[in-house]
Amino acid sequence: MHFTILSLLLVLAGFLAMPACADPLCGSLKNHYGPFDYTNVDDYKNRLPIVESYHFTLEVESLIRGKSGALWAELDYTLRAFPNHHRALYAMLRYDIRERQKSQQINRPYQPPVSERGFPVTAACYFDRALRWRPNDPNVHLIYGIYLQRTGKLDQALERYKISEKLQPNSADLQYNLGLAYFQKKDYMLAKQHARRAYQLGYPLPGLRNQLKRVGQWP
Repeated sequence: MHFTILSLLLVLAGFLAMPACADPLCGSLKNHYGPFDYTNVDDYKNRLPIVESYHFTLEVESLIRGKSGALWAELDYTLRAFPNHHRALYAMLRYDIRERQKSQQINRPYQPPVSERGFPVTAACYFDRALRWRPNDPNVHLIYGIYLQRTGKLDQALERYKISEKLQPNSADLQYNLGLAYFQKKDYMLAKQHARRAYQLGYPLPGLRNQLKRVGQWP
């Protein structure tokens, strides 16, 4: 089949106009229970207690043990029912980092478990799913940024933090994490700017302030 330059341009234009597809490896959001919205008052009051009672207990959140199955399976169930469950996403990022570190310690490639829906149980997948479900949830972007920062992807973390900041400019948690990221980049002026904002908004921990003091950047 032969293409003219014009037809090739039309094909290219059509391709560029197509919406970006989510990673198919991370599965459909369809679920036998849910998905529900963690930020929706009705879902939070009526459906979340059921999921948390049976699957997202304090021991699961603390990464100690599962209640009725494997720890990863409890997190998977919770995040399939509530893809933007903030605390479960934070627990998943900690679980992911911990398990990868264990594999590194014994010099083996990390082999994540597989969800009953057929996708890998990785933090990246659950952030993909959360962002497909609720792309304007500022805390999903914030927690994703924390994961990226902790895994050495600082510039990508800052991109997520900036999206979160547009959606929630008065979040003390967000301002604090922005300050930490800029401190890590040695941009002390911006680190101090965001630190001041975080403490004005009532952030309780002195860690960032102490780090700035050690390099002569506070007050």
